Amino acid sequence: MNDKEMQELALFRFSLISPIANDTYQAASQSQYFRDMASKAYTLPDGTTANYSAGTIKKWYLDYTHRGFDALIPKKRADAGLSRVLSNDAIAKINELKDRFPYITGTLVYQKLVEEGYIKTHKTSLSSVLRYIRDNNLKRSQLYPVERKAFEMEFAGDCWQADSSHGPTIKVNGQKRQTYLVSVLDDASRIIVHSQFFFNDNAVNFQIILKKAISKYGVPKRLLVDNGGPYKNDQLSLICASLGIALIHSRPYDPQQKGKIERSFRTIKDGWMNGVDWNSFDSLEALNIEFNKYLAESYTNAHHSALGCSPRERYLKDSHKIKFIPAEQLDNHFLHRVTRRVNNDATIQLNNKLFEVPQKYIGQKLNIRYPADNLDKAYIFNLYSELTDTVYPLKRVDNSKIKRAAIDFTKLNGGTSNV
Repeated sequence: MNDKEMQELALFRFSLISPIANDTYQAASQSQYFRDMASKAYTLPDGTTANYSAGTIKKWYLDYTHRGFDALIPKKRADAGLSRVLSNDAIAKINELKDRFPYITGTLVYQKLVEEGYIKTHKTSLSSVLRYIRDNNLKRSQLYPVERKAFEMEFAGDCWQADSSHGPTIKVNGQKRQTYLVSVLDDASRIIVHSQFFFNDNAVNFQIILKKAISKYGVPKRLLVDNGGPYKNDQLSLICASLGIALIHSRPYDPQQKGKIERSFRTIKDGWMNGVDWNSFDSLEALNIEFNKYLAESYTNAHHSALGCSPRERYLKDSHKIKFIPAEQLDNHFLHRVTRRVNNDATIQLNNKLFEVPQKYIGQKLNIRYPADNLDKAYIFNLYSELTDTVYPLKRVDNSKIKRAAIDFTKLNGGTSNV
């Protein structure tokens, strides 16, 4: 089992204990919850199925409580490297096909996997592929419209919804640039905990938004997002698990599941965006300044008909229930986690940028954490999640000016020198 697979298994374990960790479980007691979870079979990230005892699930919860998310990462097994029913590549291809062709049959998916070399017929059966499609809600019948009922979370912070929308095109330095509005909304209070325009709709920008939202409005218990790249990636899963947030992805092709934030986008467009002269903005900074004025004056503090008060007033009613964490701890939770093997010149590469590490690590595989939005330093952690070193980008010119110890040729060849 490689590092990525162990992280995926840790995230799976967290998904089972997260209702206990953030106190959102529905059972009569914690013990009953563990028994209920133990009565089910689970599809693991590698496509296999497994059952777990109540004691095992309880142990994961206690480990997480005492040592955080890293305690859920399994130790390397002696049988690492053995084949699985479905490889990660095959699973990724299945999801890609179902994303592109929602109503493709399972049999046709199986045929394409065989034709393109992802599986072999003598090792993987059609039933294995059909079972994966069924267990992951990818069947055609599971994509049909379902009965819906209006819902609302009981308290602020119980659930946040996040999404992005196309913004206006503005001219910067004479060039037209498309903007994107990335936003996070609290379900109960309808308050927009943070929203900002960017030139790119990507994973790093969403994590910037989420971090700012948490710094202002605390840690939510759940985060509901869609299945796009900015919201479905390993780093976001690790960040949420580290913070104790249950990350929930909406059903594919089902935007109604995030109806409140979709409605907020329409309100923003009707109430502000469609009546603004975009030629007056020459930078993202100017656009965001004007947008924040609108939020403060006409959205956050305005009367909301469904709430009977303003979103801010509704949020403040539950402010005593919100969990806040210090800024330094929040920074640590949002560090990206990767593993890197150190090159012979004592360097590692992060996002196409070389970093210099201590010589003692040459040839070793290191656990690296770094801030994705400001790659001016990175951190080395040991197996116990303890910080051991801080490293910085490579400076070749500075290294060239370091004086090396001179060689005393008289001490070579037994103390004699030949001229």
